[in-house]
Amino acid sequence: MHPVHTSYQQADTLKFPGAITLKFLLSGEQTDGQLAIFEDIVEPGVGPGRHIHHEQDETFFFLEGQFIAEVAGERFEFSPGDVAFIPRGTVHAFKNIGDTPGRLRYIFSPALSIEAMFRAFFAAHEAGTLSMESMADISLLHGQEFVGPPL
Repeated sequence: MHPVHTSYQQADTLKFPGAITLKFLLSGEQTDGQLAIFEDIVEPGVGPGRHIHHEQDETFFFLEGQFIAEVAGERFEFSPGDVAFIPRGTVHAFKNIGDTPGRLRYIFSPALSIEAMFRAFFAAHEAGTLSMESMADISLLHGQEFVGPPL
């Protein structure tokens, strides 16, 4: 493995209108699968359904805005500068509860195929076939399972 530097301005970006803009900051390919780092710009009132990463730990870094997160059935409020660690196998979800877009970064460790999952979501969005059902099916192929509605 070798050191890696990426440029924020040149990060590959996927825009899900009215929901989330996802930036790929560091891929699993770049880290030999050790981790992957992403950033979400989350519109007000938006967040994913409750889900589990069966084989990955996830760490959130809340950068801008106001968020709530539910981790293992417990709710927390997050402000800029706050951090949350979600061990693999833990049910969790987050939501932007502010009036403006919020921003958070997150690390998956190990990377596994999480990037491919997000790209598959976007391909389904572009094809007009993205739904809660298709997201659930895609997720299962990549070690993630949706287990409940959004917050």
